[in-house]
This record gives sequence, structure tokens and C-alpha cells, in this order.
Amino acid sequence: MPAPPASDPTASIQPPSVRLGTLAQGGLAPAILAIVERGVWLRPALAATLDAEVELAMDGQQPVRIVFGDRLVLVEDGPAKSPDLRLAGTLPDLVSLMVAPLLGGVPNPINRRGRAALGMVALRRVRLEGRIGLMRRFLAVISV
Repeated sequence: MPAPPASDPTASIQPPSVRLGTLAQGGLAPAILAIVERGVWLRPALAATLDAEVELAMDGQQPVRIVFGDRLVLVEDGPAKSPDLRLAGTLPDLVSLMVAPLLGGVPNPINRRGRAALGMVALRRVRLEGRIGLMRRFLAVISV
């Protein structure tokens, strides 16, 4: 990827490396890796502050484990060992949450896509286990 623009205040911050770990037949880790890698590259300062294990549990699919460490982000197929944050739902619902515009780290209720994402959480189509603050930071890193 090209270097961030020189006028960007985060240009001097090195983003953590993003690596693919264990893969399962038909697993979604490579697709999730692309989303996480883009977010880490665009928001290196925020990504560098995360120290958490996240599990994305998609109905009918192998879960995806994302571990944010000091200088490495690991994305792999399989359940998290001890997740700090677990997001569960269908793949389309989780993707809708990831692409919703954010306001303060949560889906923006003024935007149609943001309201739809909030509705999925309110109706428990997307289920959250863990700290809300961590979810806000995770969504801020990976948002497209």
C-alpha cells in the first residue's frame, strides 16, 4: 500500500503488522483480514492502542478470531480462546454493522445505514458480548 499523505498527522505512526493465522476449509478469515488490514492501515494510531481478542461468530460459518497485540494483529479461522469482545450474527448483518457510518464509535442514528445497524443490535440480530467501549474502538478501526 502507498504511504499515507505527508499532511496526515498519523503519517509517522507505524501500523501494526496484520497476519493471517490458522485457516479452515471455507473459512472467512482471508476476507476479514482484508477489512482489518485496511482499517489498521488507515487508522494506525487507533489500531496500535487495541490490545484485545475479538471473535466474529457468524451463523452457519466458522468463527473468526482477531487478536490485536502490541505490533501484530492476527486474523484466523476458529473460536477465540478468551474473547474480550464477541460479535455474533449472520454474515450480512455483521458486514452491515462494519460498513455503517459511525458517530462516536457507534452507528450514526442520523444516517439510514446507521439506523439499520442500530436496529439489528436492538432486535438482537447482532449480539454483543463484552465491553461497549471496546466494541466502539474495534468498529472505529475496521469501519469502511
